[in-house]
Amino acid sequence: MGGHKAGDIASEMAVLQIGNHWKDTTFSSAKEASEWLDQHINLENQRIYRVAKTYSDLDGMGTTIVTAAFINDEIIIGNVGDSRAYFLNQEGLELITEDHSFANELRLKGEISEEEAKNHRQRHTLTRSLGVFDKVAVDFFFLDQRADSLLMLCSDGLSNGIDTPLMNKVLTAQRSLSDRANIMMESALQNGSTDNITICLIENRQDAADKGKEGK
Repeated sequence: MGGHKAGDIASEMAVLQIGNHWKDTTFSSAKEASEWLDQHINLENQRIYRVAKTYSDLDGMGTTIVTAAFINDEIIIGNVGDSRAYFLNQEGLELITEDHSFANELRLKGEISEEEAKNHRQRHTLTRSLGVFDKVAVDFFFLDQRADSLLMLCSDGLSNGIDTPLMNKVLTAQRSLSDRANIMMESALQNGSTDNITICLIENRQDAADKGKEGK
């Protein structure tokens, strides 16, 4: 979490621990995978919480998290905080996750408009994150895997720095994934983004799917 002590340590703890444990798993259903993610995100939340309470120089540290698991023909998205998942297919670019921020909570309740939420003074104040309390609620979203689609996971350093039309334009360009990520990152920085920028692009291409079928 930008602006908080040792946020980089908290995020590294979460990514490394959950990622390492994930390598040893096998799942037959999306439900099993989401239950595992819920359990291990909460275990990591408790670990960050304990470490922050034990060491004074780490007091208050925390992190957001967004995860994606591909199980059979489904994609399971889990998130805590304001890191986001976007899904692009032939129907367009869609924001999958909901930000756990004070301003967005007001928007969901109908107390302010979407435009007001974008400029609200507490738009960066989180209502959920890892490491703040000893238990955290994880939101899950289930998508059907589709050919010629793209999933993007990103931190708010990106989503606060560029708007959706520009995201859509860059993501639909005929460029490599790394080029598209770099163009979005540079655009966010040019627009004044000062938070950390993390981008993960996962492409499901029709030609790759066809090659897989031929190899079976």
